[in-house]
Amino acid sequence: MTNSGTDAVRIVLKNSGRELSVPLSLLEDKSREFLENYATFDLVGPEFRALLGEGDGTERFSGLLRACGFEDDSAGFFSALIPHLDGTGPTGATVRGIRLPYLYLLSLLELVIPQHGYVSVKDVEGLVDLTNLEVPDSQREDLQKVMDMYPVRLSYHTVRQMMLSPDVAYQYMPFVEELDPVGHANTWIGQFHQGLLEQMYQNRVIYLLNMSCPVYCRFCFRKHKESRNEENPTVEDVEKAIEHVRSSPDIKEIVITGGDPFLSRRNMEATIDGLMTIDHVQTLRLATRSVAYYPDLFLRKDESWMKFLKHKNYELQLHGKRMEIATHFIHPDEVSPVSLEIITELVKSGIAVYIQTPFLKDCNDRGPELARLFKLLRGAGAEMHYIYIPCSPIHGNSVYWSPLSDGIDIAEYLRAHLSDRSVPKICTATPIGKMEWYTSGWAVEPVEGEENFIWIRTPYTPDYFKSFAPLATELPNIRVNPEGTLDIQYMAKMGKDAYFLGSRPLRIQHVPVPVDVPETLKGPSLRPLLRCESIVPTGIPGLDRVHETRVEMDCRAGEEVFEYLRENPGISDVIVRPESGISESLYRLKRIAGELGKIGHINAMRIRSSEFTCAPEVFTRPLVTALADLNHLSVSGPLRLEIETWFLNAHQLTEEHRRLTRRLTNRGITVYANTPLLGGINDFPDEICQLTFAYRKAGIEFHHLYVAGHPVQREWNREHPVDMYDVIDIASKIRREGSGREGPRYILQTPLGEVYYGLTSSFIHGEDGIRVKLDSYSLPYFREMYPDYQLPENVEIGKDGKPVIPVSGLVSSTEFPI
Repeated sequence: MTNSGTDAVRIVLKNSGRELSVPLSLLEDKSREFLENYATFDLVGPEFRALLGEGDGTERFSGLLRACGFEDDSAGFFSALIPHLDGTGPTGATVRGIRLPYLYLLSLLELVIPQHGYVSVKDVEGLVDLTNLEVPDSQREDLQKVMDMYPVRLSYHTVRQMMLSPDVAYQYMPFVEELDPVGHANTWIGQFHQGLLEQMYQNRVIYLLNMSCPVYCRFCFRKHKESRNEENPTVEDVEKAIEHVRSSPDIKEIVITGGDPFLSRRNMEATIDGLMTIDHVQTLRLATRSVAYYPDLFLRKDESWMKFLKHKNYELQLHGKRMEIATHFIHPDEVSPVSLEIITELVKSGIAVYIQTPFLKDCNDRGPELARLFKLLRGAGAEMHYIYIPCSPIHGNSVYWSPLSDGIDIAEYLRAHLSDRSVPKICTATPIGKMEWYTSGWAVEPVEGEENFIWIRTPYTPDYFKSFAPLATELPNIRVNPEGTLDIQYMAKMGKDAYFLGSRPLRIQHVPVPVDVPETLKGPSLRPLLRCESIVPTGIPGLDRVHETRVEMDCRAGEEVFEYLRENPGISDVIVRPESGISESLYRLKRIAGELGKIGHINAMRIRSSEFTCAPEVFTRPLVTALADLNHLSVSGPLRLEIETWFLNAHQLTEEHRRLTRRLTNRGITVYANTPLLGGINDFPDEICQLTFAYRKAGIEFHHLYVAGHPVQREWNREHPVDMYDVIDIASKIRREGSGREGPRYILQTPLGEVYYGLTSSFIHGEDGIRVKLDSYSLPYFREMYPDYQLPENVEIGKDGKPVIPVSGLVSSTEFPI
């Protein structure tokens, strides 16, 4: 690639041989635009942001030229920069020692390759011409075989990203290893399938509205040409599927997917309008990856799809229903300003957006890149739902496979270094349904004589499938385990033998005796118990550091609190504890939001409100409007506002809570709830399931189910302990009978911080009770926050350097590890 001249920059794409030219004035204008709107701490990093200085886009561009040694010489600057844009050199661009951020380079590449839309690529020559990526001569013949077997389709948005990011190209560029025949042709094993409708679960179905996508992911479980070329359903097919749902009162959620359902406007409209009138349907979940890889779909034709979604969401709300958008992001290089803009606009309009992330070997299998991905998406308003481990075991996917232990271990990093509201659940999609690791499922043992298969315990029972998919339990790769749920053979490597837990023994049946909730755990009496203790000293009254990324603060914060926040760039979330009512605290909340908005690394302000639970009527329309003004969902420099609340059982949730949640959600404010398990009060599967259903119906995100250790639990559960067996039964029932979007994270609270039950913690059973090893933390972790930190006296250090601490209020009726 070469360049010359002061009026235009000439570009030669090395591999494709194309010659292009971009006016210098356009490059300058694009630079000013980007630097003014997107040069923020979260998008370009603190170092690059600092060298620009303050001011508008023109002043920042001058600062960039000056830092790179090209003051008043933009032609020289772009002459040095442009060769980095064709994707043939090292990743990234460094100009005279200054590393330029990926998103800035991507904005310039939009001038080099300005096209929109998507392209089906039939041959290797066309692939090279489109992407300018190198294909060795020795691979071209085999690569053509791959393209004949597994179609290739790319959007121009994705092409630009691929040229700058190997991690994006890795997801979409065909590769000769796809000829490896290992794996399944598909993962379908016999659940209900009729027309465009598939059903794997009693309470929800899948609608396949369109069989193609604007971009084809190489790891997709529908990657075969036969799947891509299936005939698309008609409106008549949609109407038949709607009648099936109408006659199936157990179905409450519909996942509308494909292919990409947004490629068929007629089918989408017929589906939403038809399901809207069915009383027992509660939620429509629209699944698309176009938010990430083809955002043009939502913005073209005067944003017609965005207007359609907002309008249909309003109509659904009038019928007591909700709409959600499910999308995939895999690597932070996929996160573009336009994608964040789409997410923000949807969430502001009351449409929840949740993220699912397949775990791909050598792409997103490292903690820091996932942490950056999820933090960026959370600031825009998205909810993190699942990390899928491993990648689907489909033909041609073996390069993406990693041992299950790699995906399980990634949770330790995310738990330590990412906000609790940003960490997805770790999930495996077995052929008979999903399970979440170490709560509703685990690896039992290897399959004898089959080195590539393991037995996975699932939460499903033989009776579960009888009403809609009786053949599912007759397959030879399924067995009933001692506790009565189903184990299934799954194609994967475990990685670490210690992660095989065996079968859970059947517990001697016991009859729980429910007790009434004591007054000390009701309403306003609960407020002082919700405060979490600081894991390291802050030296500031009213400020508690409860995690590397999170602090809790009183409303009456002084300047020293904000100075502490400015000096600790790892903090992303601030939980505010109003000492009095939220209305009485509004002036102080406004002040706090104003100060937090000036701190670039903080992207969430969370208000803990016991009033939401016990006095929802105080949230008047003016108060909701005032809170909405504090909610700064944005592409750059976001400060997201959330309301945290607590409930103990479903009976506490009323229609007033549901109306209030909808009013807040329609202003882009997420309401999430935590619940403590209290022995004899709510530690029963039916009780927590009812609460889970009530949260979902109200539109409240069920965030944490505290198993043990929280201040709310300590006194009560010392006399009324929770049995670990019940925890697994609760998680299994929720996963089996609820929506995947309903389930909480299962949490142990300790003086050293929170850990996920079983996933980032290990239990040690002894005569003196249960101790827990905190797998996410170590002494250096705490000393990064407070150099003079010393562990509490009752904490030991294990052989692996992880702290071990007693946990009270938890017992085990068996010797099973979890």
